[in-house]
Amino acid sequence: MKIGCCGFPGALNRYFQELEVVEIQVSFYRQIGEQQAQNWRMKALESFEFILKAPQCVTHPPKSPTYRRSHLSIQEKKACGNFTLSEVVKREMDVFLVRARVLEAEKFLFQTPPSFKPTRKNLKAMEAFFSHYREVGIFLWEPRGEEWTPQIIQETCQGLGLIHATDPLLEGPQLWGDFTYFRLHGSLKTYRHDYTPQEMEAILELAGKEGYIMFNNHKMWKNALELKQLIEV
Repeated sequence: MKIGCCGFPGALNRYFQELEVVEIQVSFYRQIGEQQAQNWRMKALESFEFILKAPQCVTHPPKSPTYRRSHLSIQEKKACGNFTLSEVVKREMDVFLVRARVLEAEKFLFQTPPSFKPTRKNLKAMEAFFSHYREVGIFLWEPRGEEWTPQIIQETCQGLGLIHATDPLLEGPQLWGDFTYFRLHGSLKTYRHDYTPQEMEAILELAGKEGYIMFNNHKMWKNALELKQLIEV
């Protein structure tokens, strides 16, 4: 079981020494620079793994507030979101995958917002998108919104070959996948949540033996090291 964080919560050298995987978040907002990717790969151990969060232009509609950090023009944003295979999205995915190769990344997380609902149109768009990029890597998917029932999530993952990413304490169990992928977001009340030893034990029991436990809360660095220590005891 690999333990990591969603983003770098501090100094790179310290992170690379203590943990063995990271989920890059900046790739969601804007493209990673070539030199930046080379620098990360050079500093990390050969066995260190990078997982990339897919660009928002794939998953999020143009009106999403997350686009404030995007380099895309207003006109380009109009061609984005909901897994649309527009020329803008294809161009951004091309650059994204070039950077992924520099980092030797093979796993990519797609997080859909609550506004992306399981309509026939959206499901067909997902099918077209993942069929188009089927050969490039392993796809992880974290759906948001109550409309995504367990049955729909499982059927979608099974049909499209996706690994279901979930927070087991907030969103329920993982419903499909060859390995575990947990993204721990804190509590229902706050991102600043500090996981207790009891919660850590519960997470490990749900996780099984193979996969990833990724912290995405305010105390992510502290909690990741605590969970790593708990596993090593």
